[in-house]
Amino acid sequence: MSWPIRGFLAALVVLTSCGVSEDEVVQIREGQTLGDPEVGLQYCSTFGCPYEDQACLEVFFEYGRSPALCLTIDVCERLQCAKEGQECAIFDGFPGQVKCVEPRR
Repeated sequence: MSWPIRGFLAALVVLTSCGVSEDEVVQIREGQTLGDPEVGLQYCSTFGCPYEDQACLEVFFEYGRSPALCLTIDVCERLQCAKEGQECAIFDGFPGQVKCVEPRR
């Protein structure tokens, strides 16, 4: 396989593995922040997060996934979905994922 084709395939794999679909995009509500004003925004370590009410989460923004951050479990209260009709949800895992989904019916 030629070098240009290998480069293209490698770029395609990276882009599709990190991409965020339009339906999943969350935005920070006006006047809100992701981090705790007293503690600030912290990255997750291999051991997780330092406080009990925090989880290690990636947030699905328009430009891509955030790095794994220590966020409180009520993070969806400070976020809104970019696409109308979607709702914010947290998916389990390490790190977990914060993204928009179709509401349950």
